[in-house]
Amino acid sequence: MTPGRPPPDRITERVHPLTRRIARALVRHDLAALAVAVALLAFLCLGLRDLTLSSDNRNFFAGGNPEISALLRMEDSYSNADSVVFALIDETGAFTPETLTLLREFTEDAWHLPFTVRVDSLANFQHSHAEGDEIIVEELIPPDAGPADLDTERIRRIALGSPELVNRLVSEDGRAVGIYVNLILPDDGGTHIADVGHLAQQMKARWQARAPHLDILLSGGVIAGMTFNEATRRDLVTLIPIAFVVVTTLMIVGLGTIAGWLGTAIVTFGGTVATMGFAGWLGIALIPATATSPLAVMVLVAASCVHLVLTWTRGLAAGKTRADAAVAAYEENLGAVAVTNITTAIGFLCLNFSESPPLTEMGNIIAFGIVVGWLLTSLVLPAIMRRCPDFRFRPLRVPPGWLERLADAATRRRGTILLVFALGGAVALTGFPQIRFDDNALRYFDESFEFRRDSDSIERHLTGMETVQFSLASQPGETVFSPEFLHRVERFADWLETQEKVVYVGSLTDVIKRLNRTLAGDRPDGYRIADSREANAQAMMLYELALPAGQDMNQMIDIDRTQTRLIAVLADASGQDILEFSHAAESWMEENTPEIATEAVSVGVAFAELSARNNRAMLWGMLTVLVLVSGILMLTLRDLRLGAISLVPNILPAILGFGLWGWFWQEMNLGSTVVTTMTFGIVVDDTVHILMHYQRARRHGDTIEAAMRDTFRKVGTALMVTTIAIVSGFVIMTFSGFAINKHVGGLSAIVVSLALLTDMVLLPAVLKKAGK
Repeated sequence: MTPGRPPPDRITERVHPLTRRIARALVRHDLAALAVAVALLAFLCLGLRDLTLSSDNRNFFAGGNPEISALLRMEDSYSNADSVVFALIDETGAFTPETLTLLREFTEDAWHLPFTVRVDSLANFQHSHAEGDEIIVEELIPPDAGPADLDTERIRRIALGSPELVNRLVSEDGRAVGIYVNLILPDDGGTHIADVGHLAQQMKARWQARAPHLDILLSGGVIAGMTFNEATRRDLVTLIPIAFVVVTTLMIVGLGTIAGWLGTAIVTFGGTVATMGFAGWLGIALIPATATSPLAVMVLVAASCVHLVLTWTRGLAAGKTRADAAVAAYEENLGAVAVTNITTAIGFLCLNFSESPPLTEMGNIIAFGIVVGWLLTSLVLPAIMRRCPDFRFRPLRVPPGWLERLADAATRRRGTILLVFALGGAVALTGFPQIRFDDNALRYFDESFEFRRDSDSIERHLTGMETVQFSLASQPGETVFSPEFLHRVERFADWLETQEKVVYVGSLTDVIKRLNRTLAGDRPDGYRIADSREANAQAMMLYELALPAGQDMNQMIDIDRTQTRLIAVLADASGQDILEFSHAAESWMEENTPEIATEAVSVGVAFAELSARNNRAMLWGMLTVLVLVSGILMLTLRDLRLGAISLVPNILPAILGFGLWGWFWQEMNLGSTVVTTMTFGIVVDDTVHILMHYQRARRHGDTIEAAMRDTFRKVGTALMVTTIAIVSGFVIMTFSGFAINKHVGGLSAIVVSLALLTDMVLLPAVLKKAGK
């Protein structure tokens, strides 16, 4: 050994020749590598021009989704429209001349929203009554009557006595009234949704200023779509910058080198931008569930840089030149960093098993970002390490002595540790039955969104926001006016009204009975289904002839008059409530009215079914990532037994994490179903770094204890810094106003944190117990 030179690192002495050649080439040709990185980033950034946002919550469903296909078939049978819903709340009572006049004028104003085809409210409800032998159909609030001319008591009596209106257009207590605006947007409705939504918000603000004594609320499908855009933009412009600041700050504190921090920041920023550019190139329209993909890439790419930079600073401290220290850093970490990036990318690629396209897109976007980040780590950092002016300071980190004592304690008290983790796993499994899924498109948004606050208030004061639909078909030879068919529909509607969460049932039978009562001179005993098809059809024909434009019955009856749409409105219903209700309704029809048995249809039903279906699909994704990643580990370590041992600290964090969630939070959603598959590739990273260093030390002749001390001393700090960075990124995701991102972030943060615990405490105990 040359006098005055530091002793060679025994780890780098055993580096594979190919790894050594690659490491030296990257450092020797650092400027060329940097130029390649710049060209790659420039190309990917061109995709940012095509980056778009989506307003359609149906993007969560694949083209062949059976529930959405059923919904589309229903929309083909009946007039279909997007909706804007207003509610006017008057705590003193809505049935005053002033409020009813405002309602009528508000209804007229709503027609001015673009693409409006129908407006429904108490004001233009087509009330039918008899005058002698004549049937009169007229608007409930006369269009030409002044406030002093309104018969408010009559209007109140009719409105609160009508099952067609109560809990839909008027509340039971008479304090709230609703205005439903139906619109047919062009096929390229994305920009039109935003335009109509903004006009509706302006209309709400204008009327709120005019009538300060009213509380005016705004909801509906159009507003929900606009809120999807708002949630996406909010996460893009707030969470991602915050995450970048937090991660780069952690890098300064944990690395102790300005050059290393700068290189990490450049690589992290480049990987983040490249991820968004890739989405643009593929034409992926971002929604809230995919908008946080760059955030995940950011923290995962930073983790790769940490191992290289800390090894580089350790080499500089040992007296190596900047170039030699850079070569040594790549020689020692190139293999481990490659394996960890590949396994992490595989975990995200296995999201392609998901039934929900946005989750598949999220997996592909993040996997690509990880690969690009891996390339940038190899192409950018060498130039920074060699040429960037540096200032080093004492980083904030766990003293190596503490890490060595942790390694000793973990191997020495292996029996206790194994028992504690076994008991912890058993307790965690008891939390699994506590988990329940709640996929409700409304509840995806938290109370920071005006749409959610207004929708919740509408549910409290007026009606439910979740509609489940049934398309009921008559038998061959019948029409919707056949008494036998109508009686079946009536039985089903009566049963629906008795169900928990149901606040309104809209049925053709209510209209038919009202019209027959009118034909009977408004006698109470006339409120029934006529005994002949002809009588029911005649009543409907007379009614439809008197209806004004835009008030037809095509939303309730198909054009052939052989099917009718029945709707049930649910309030305060979780995704599980909706699913249980739809299954109960289908079962009841099969048992009691099999002639009209059909399926429950709505976006809410589709979301609830999607979670269950996605959960089953992701079991295959988890199995795939488990097989692939385990196989890669076994090939990398060239040790079947060691590879099998590595599964213990990689599977247990997910069991513990989901168990804790079940005990303390219970509710999960669509995003939660992919966390196990997604995080498996992440939690493997720590195991890879530990086992690769440990195996090298063992092959060098160290005992189990000495090898573990050496491993913890060299990679322990890096593992802690990277875990803190990754967990910080996922914790930042929990500040999203979108529930899927909250759950993915929160559950992933728990699993990754537990992974560090199992790797630093359980893995040494398992290795010692196995005598490996």
